Amino acid sequence: MWLPRIVKSLRDLVTAGAVPETAPSKAVRLLGVARMADARVQAAHALAGARRCTCCRDMLEHLYERVGSTLFLDDDPEQLAQSLEDGERDGFTARVLAACIVLSGRERVAPVS
Repeated sequence: MWLPRIVKSLRDLVTAGAVPETAPSKAVRLLGVARMADARVQAAHALAGARRCTCCRDMLEHLYERVGSTLFLDDDPEQLAQSLEDGERDGFTARVLAACIVLSGRERVAPVS
């Protein structure tokens, strides 16, 4: 049967990196990359820069009070930025939130009944 050969071919393409396993999350895309491994590098650079910015540093200090204690990998950084006060965000806030999501976010799982 030809179906198993197609599945094997697709699996080989994914393994080789020719086809991404899943579409990159919005956080990954906001960091300007397509792969989570690359996003982690960009996220580390973004957070290093954020710690030197007064607005970003203040936002990071109050992040979990404002958006909750858990970040998920599928969270929308731009939407989370809107939950912050006007004085707590600037043009880089969504990128900094994307960095936080990439570095400390977790998969969203459905509760088991």
